[in-house]
Amino acid sequence: MNLIKAFKPKPTISEQEVKKGLRWLTYEGMASLGFNSITTSGFLAAFALLLGASNLQIGIVAAIPFLMHLFQIPASLIIERVKRRKLIAVFSWFLAQLVWVFIALIPVFTGVPSGFAISLLLILLIIRGLMHAFCNSSWNSWIRDLVPQNIFGRFFSRRLALAALVGVIFGVGSALFVDYWQRGHVLAADASMGYTYVLLFGAICLALALAFGLGGREKASEILNDLFKKKNE
Repeated sequence: MNLIKAFKPKPTISEQEVKKGLRWLTYEGMASLGFNSITTSGFLAAFALLLGASNLQIGIVAAIPFLMHLFQIPASLIIERVKRRKLIAVFSWFLAQLVWVFIALIPVFTGVPSGFAISLLLILLIIRGLMHAFCNSSWNSWIRDLVPQNIFGRFFSRRLALAALVGVIFGVGSALFVDYWQRGHVLAADASMGYTYVLLFGAICLALALAFGLGGREKASEILNDLFKKKNE
């Protein structure tokens, strides 16, 4: 199996493939939506404040995800033309989540608080928003064909409930860790590293979500083994 075949559209899928896809789709939701519990909450605003954000810049941070929704219109037109929903969804999702690694490392490579640090945060959030517009547009239509209509509502309600449970655990755990970290680190540059560790841990969760989204450990393993063999040829 090669990487191209993994993303090639299939005219039909078996019932067994559907069941397996739904199972891993649930695990993917728990991993990715769990991480979203901190990236879509006051956690990100607190991180921006440590980087030196003003009240206006905090408002911009909160508005960026909604502004980027406008780009789903041209993204949908491009996806309709290319007709590679799975490839676009996974690739754009990977790039969008990779941005969190660079965001997490802002206190490592820049001085904080500083205007450059917060400007870099805003630029990275915009880039992520653009990638997310492509991801959402392709993912929604792709998943609509995967999940049977007779269980569509029941499946996503269960997926959302499990993801919410993971989100609560991850969000509370992250908050406790950051509070513990900041007790021993008064300077902003040191205190911001607590957020760096949390975001990097979340990136690991997102890496797991990518493996699950590709179809589980088996398929992810096949893809990696294929790439390894090609490298050694």
